[in-house]
Amino acid sequence: MPPRAQPGEGIVVALDVGPGVRASTETSFFSQAKKCLTNILQRKMFAEKCKDQVGIVLFGTDGTDNNLASADQYQHITVLREIMTVDWDMMNEVDQLPYGKTSADWLDALVVAMDLLHDPDGSRFSSKKIVLMTDFSGEFSDDQASKIIAGLNNSGIELSVIGPEIMDDDNSDDDMDGPGSSNGRSKNNSTGNPINWNGKPKSAVQLAGEALITRIVSEVDGIICSFDEAIPQLIFFQKKSAGSANWNTVLDIGPDFQIAITGKIKIKHATVPTWKKMHAHDESAAIISETSYHRHDDAQTAVDEAEVIMGYKYGTTLVPFSDEDAQMKFSSDSPRALSVLGFTRSSNVRHNRRAGDQVLVVTGREGDETAAVALSALIQALVELDMVAITRRIYNKNSNPVMGALFPEVTKKYECFIWIPLPFQEDIRLFTFPSLQRLTEKLTEKEKQAMDDLISNMDLSGHDDDDEELEPSTVLNPQLQHYYNVLTHRAIHPHDPLPPPADHVLNILKPPESVHEGRDRVGPALQAAFPTKRIVKKTKDKADLFASSDDQSSKKIKLDGDDSISAGDLTRPQVTKVTSTTPVQDFMALLGGEAPNFNLICSQLGDVIMQLLNSIGGGGAATVAITTKILDCLENFRRESCGIDPAVYNKFITAMKDTVTTRSLNEFWSRVKEGNYGLISSNENMRSSVSAEEVEAFWKMEDQMEASVPKQEANDDMEDLLDDL
Repeated sequence: MPPRAQPGEGIVVALDVGPGVRASTETSFFSQAKKCLTNILQRKMFAEKCKDQVGIVLFGTDGTDNNLASADQYQHITVLREIMTVDWDMMNEVDQLPYGKTSADWLDALVVAMDLLHDPDGSRFSSKKIVLMTDFSGEFSDDQASKIIAGLNNSGIELSVIGPEIMDDDNSDDDMDGPGSSNGRSKNNSTGNPINWNGKPKSAVQLAGEALITRIVSEVDGIICSFDEAIPQLIFFQKKSAGSANWNTVLDIGPDFQIAITGKIKIKHATVPTWKKMHAHDESAAIISETSYHRHDDAQTAVDEAEVIMGYKYGTTLVPFSDEDAQMKFSSDSPRALSVLGFTRSSNVRHNRRAGDQVLVVTGREGDETAAVALSALIQALVELDMVAITRRIYNKNSNPVMGALFPEVTKKYECFIWIPLPFQEDIRLFTFPSLQRLTEKLTEKEKQAMDDLISNMDLSGHDDDDEELEPSTVLNPQLQHYYNVLTHRAIHPHDPLPPPADHVLNILKPPESVHEGRDRVGPALQAAFPTKRIVKKTKDKADLFASSDDQSSKKIKLDGDDSISAGDLTRPQVTKVTSTTPVQDFMALLGGEAPNFNLICSQLGDVIMQLLNSIGGGGAATVAITTKILDCLENFRRESCGIDPAVYNKFITAMKDTVTTRSLNEFWSRVKEGNYGLISSNENMRSSVSAEEVEAFWKMEDQMEASVPKQEANDDMEDLLDDL
């Protein structure tokens, strides 16, 4: 017989709706109390596997509806909801709480709440609690105070009072000895009464009520807190903390060595619930799901299930997945396993190689002393050798294998393994970034100091190791918080637009105030050291719409002296050689690297130029594009060689001219001559051995090439060949 399900907590909220709590044109006590009640219900509704039940008692209502009411007792007290699981109907009723015109005795409301929590055999609730929200402005009778205190203690009911701001003073002990009554004769009554929530001095009735509730709370070990203290703790949704289920298996080290272990989830990625399956009020009720298939057309034509097969979307292509394909799924002989593949240095498993959505804590199997000793020896050995174990994990028989690393963890209190998933080769994305050293070397000491001050002033770590300004493990997920708020708003107000994120949600990831102050201190110096300017994006005018695609002005190349850097530069793959795709960019990137080999880089660029030159032919847009790319290469090649070593370029351009002459690329050579991409003379660089006369002779040879081409004879030969056919 399965064990009986553990019952949840029973909570009754007693809320004052009388005229005293609404006597204000601004934010009233009633609106704050209503907000608290709504937050309590939301937390219970969205808590995972929550079995808590809530009841609501209103006092100060015009009518009376409770089981204890008689002719002159427990009047103007209404049980809005019996104790039950929170649902949307309850949320709607709270959103439309009625106003009362008559005040009621808050002590009577406590008795009614206690009656709702009556549990003779103690099997209905795991614990019981009453939440009282009132400003104690209504008349009350304290003749049953002692009985109420005894009833709360005997029933094990916790009492929480939310709302009143009770000031502690030196005479608090005297006040508890004689709380007074609603006649106004209280020891706290003086000309210096504290200020009430509506800005007016507290009345004698309120002071007497606060003194009495202070005594009650003290004797039942309850709590009293104001709205400012309670609301920040209620507005956030948190799942009930529950331990992870044990994952029992064996740690295989080779074929003959096994250690019985238990794995528990330490950290797991939280996701938004799907709400596909939710239990009814009767948890034993069966959940029946109905599935139908329809075509994606206007009529939503129904399709028989037998005609439907599974499929996956690969880009825009639908790939069917039949029953035969399902046989290719991974299947393990063992239902669950954790096998050691080998050991490696911990430095080889860097942080960027750690993947997955959960982290396991692996310990020896409970009650197995042999396993505990063996696992402890392995942990100590890996710690001494600074190594980790690479493992293969299979969660169950139908799960795919996952690779992970076991990190030894040893503290004064415990020792264990931390298992973190690792990626496979297909999961790794390689991002290479160019070095920023050439930019940082140009920074002045003033600029470096400004950046150092920024980091120091925005440091989140405290003075001590345990004193952190922002502790990540205590930060709630703002996505989940906003999701629950929006879901509640849509359920209660189905026709209203969705609200923006609440301030308390936006403040979750807001930097601490100390960080704001530190940033503001160094901001002016940082702005002066690194001035910024707005970049106005130029739009293409009408004249540019018909500009040629090979217009040189539209293909500006970043010069070596240009220190600007963009996001595209940071994400561009690392350049190892000159390629035909982006030859100019590759050429300039290699020259800007550390200790570049100029001759080797120029040789690679020359090979690319000759490759492109050999692909010229046939005319058309392709030839125009290739010609433009070659001319860009020649321009940058000549400019860099002119400043470093002219002989490299002069040797290449001479060899290129021989190829142009052999292939009779007259139009291309004309473009080269127009760009003045010929030999580098000694007038341009003293290291060049080419004279001005030799440069002129270089171009005259091109004229001879044009004259030597027998164009007409070629056409005549073609005509003779056609005649023969």
